[in-house]
Amino acid sequence: MSVLEVISRRRSVRSYRSEPIPDEVLARLLEALRLAPTGGNRQPFKFVIVGDTRTKSRIAAACRWTPGRPKGHEFIAEAPVVIVACGSEKDGVTRFYKDGQTSLTMGQIPDKIDKDDAQFLNLTAVDVAIALDHLSLVAAEQGLGTCWIAALDEHELKAILSIPDEMRVLFVMPVGYTDSWPEARPRKRLEQIVCYESYS
Repeated sequence: MSVLEVISRRRSVRSYRSEPIPDEVLARLLEALRLAPTGGNRQPFKFVIVGDTRTKSRIAAACRWTPGRPKGHEFIAEAPVVIVACGSEKDGVTRFYKDGQTSLTMGQIPDKIDKDDAQFLNLTAVDVAIALDHLSLVAAEQGLGTCWIAALDEHELKAILSIPDEMRVLFVMPVGYTDSWPEARPRKRLEQIVCYESYS
């Protein structure tokens, strides 16, 4: 498949078989994570790969939000592998204004940066998302489903997985084979999301 064909094939899968992922296939997925580009090549992330049944159930229960899913997403625990994606805002790049000028810094917690009151952007979550997107596309190419999970109790996941305080838990992604590949969901027309030469 071409890259665009893989992108077209990818779906958010919410039903998984218990069939294990072969080691060589999992290795390809993890290599996709490793090769992802990051701001300043800082690679400010760590990914916890979970296969233990009890731990997956605890992660699934922690992926909750109120009022929508107060008991979490049970389907996460069905997947043979669950990836918990963590990032260090200190190690990532932060874009900010200082004395009205655009500036970048690395190695500082955003709250500790001497900056103007204007908006700033820490790029750690972007870096993590790029890596997971690489993984999700290789997974689709290998016939595996994935699902992006951002609704989660960060404090509980840190306790479950012994994640240090300075790391942020940003996303959870189950990975596995499925018997129910979803239909494509609607996307906006190109002219609704693209404009040329200036914003319109």
